[in-house]
Amino acid sequence: MTKIAVITDTSAGIDFTEAAERQITLLPAPIMFGNRQYHEYQDLSTADYYRLMRLAKTKKVVPTAPQLSMKTIQAACDDLVRQGYTDVIIIGPSLGISGFVNALAAFAESIDAIHIWPWDSRGILTVMGDQVRLAAELVNRGATIQEVFDQLTQLRQTIHSVFVVDSIKPLLRTGEVNPRRGPGSTPLHAGKPILSFEASGKMRYAGSTLRWKGARGDFLDDLAVDLAATVPVKATILNADQPEATQHWLAAAQERFPTVKFDVALIGPSFGVHVGDGAMGLAWSQDFHSLVPNDEK
Repeated sequence: MTKIAVITDTSAGIDFTEAAERQITLLPAPIMFGNRQYHEYQDLSTADYYRLMRLAKTKKVVPTAPQLSMKTIQAACDDLVRQGYTDVIIIGPSLGISGFVNALAAFAESIDAIHIWPWDSRGILTVMGDQVRLAAELVNRGATIQEVFDQLTQLRQTIHSVFVVDSIKPLLRTGEVNPRRGPGSTPLHAGKPILSFEASGKMRYAGSTLRWKGARGDFLDDLAVDLAATVPVKATILNADQPEATQHWLAAAQERFPTVKFDVALIGPSFGVHVGDGAMGLAWSQDFHSLVPNDEK
């Protein structure tokens, strides 16, 4: 008899309380400050991370987010085997910013005790987390692996994530974004850089703005296109420890779209290392509840 588990890491923006409620195996993403390793949401809260980041700037210490080790995945899978699971869907951050899913696919070939099904979310934070939530809900309702992947594919086709950051230096340093590389690339301009996830999951530099307000208006224009469609949309305002700016963004979004409920979420450490402590973003996709059969939400 097939018994399916769902694994993800904290870069999905899911905390351990929610994971337990949804029967998701949640692994803490590692964060490095120099030679010291922390674990997202476990021994490093988002608030503590941004405090450490600001202190680290004076010492020229650059935080990094190494991908989850296959040793950690092995331990989690061994535990699931002991619980009688036969299959596990492991949802990872976009291949555009992490090699985790590729490493997992190679690792899965060496595992016989449980069947590992890697899934590239092509996103991060909320849009990744909603794919995890959808998978867990479907599994809990008895869906097959193929049925889960069919619905995940449909949800993934609707995801959008856009950010405005104070500096593009962290991304240039990690090589995740290079605005001067490749045909059709966009040269850097003065102002606050704007970042966008492409449909492939690759993050790109999409220009700049002199003020957050300008980026916010552009993001809401893009959101309006999807809100005009027939499927229900779930939208989230993301912030890197920016409470005042978040309230301004939320007020502007609700004024323009009074019938839409906007969620608010923090940009956790594992993505914060890429975008810095001055980032704001907007993420949206089809509401995952609409892809769950007989879901009344």
